[in-house]
Amino acid sequence: MGAEGRWVRVPGGTLAMGSSLAEVEQCVRSWTPRLIESDWRPRYRSWILKEYPSHPVAIAPFVSRVYPVTVGEYRAWLAQVPGRVPEALTTEGGDDHPVWGVTRPEAEAFAAWRAARDGLAWRLPTEPEWEWLCAGPTGQRHPYGEHFDATRCNTLESDRGGTTPVHAFDQAASWCGVCDLAGNAEEWTSSHYAPYPGGEVVRDELYDLLGPGYPIIRGGSFALGGDLTRSARRHGPHPGPRFRFVGFRLVADLPADDAAAWSMSEAPA
Repeated sequence: MGAEGRWVRVPGGTLAMGSSLAEVEQCVRSWTPRLIESDWRPRYRSWILKEYPSHPVAIAPFVSRVYPVTVGEYRAWLAQVPGRVPEALTTEGGDDHPVWGVTRPEAEAFAAWRAARDGLAWRLPTEPEWEWLCAGPTGQRHPYGEHFDATRCNTLESDRGGTTPVHAFDQAASWCGVCDLAGNAEEWTSSHYAPYPGGEVVRDELYDLLGPGYPIIRGGSFALGGDLTRSARRHGPHPGPRFRFVGFRLVADLPADDAAAWSMSEAPA
């Protein structure tokens, strides 16, 4: 089995999900001048307020794939279950690049197929689980550390112009050993937008375009700026072409035999 199929057991704990007001203001000061579109600047603070307020969320232990689903894996699925071919399979990216251009129902269908094949109930991560993969118990701002680093991920600032292999930034793995959470291709979660407890609904362009309760995606992509790779950053599937680079990764609830889960490092071949 290729390295892309590896999985890890993620310990549970309490996630300080989202951002405090001080963290919101610090983010706005830091990232507003660096936004890739100047007309986003007046609206940026309202977008970041979707992260407010920070609040504790209990995270149960779970299993996560180390890498997002790749072009090669998705191609193998389509060979057995014919369906729509996403744009990622028609570009020059190799089989070890993340698949993108996938709808959330398509991602869920792939997860169900792999669950039947592997004997693990693969699914999309919830939004808290995704943030836990990045931030962990210490609340890191990026999966690899506190400060954005364009050499440790694939964003617009990295100037690569396309996706990279999912293992290209193994040196920037998160605290639990999960890779490629920042940039490259954005990732679907199973969650929908709602204000955090004590927060307010942000009625922005996404709200107007998609309505309330739109699906949440995370992580940023090679076509977008590094602000979207922050662990707490949340947004939705904007229909613009720059935002079409959305893929997914798989997680699963722990198998019943917890001790065996600790000792296993790979999903079934």
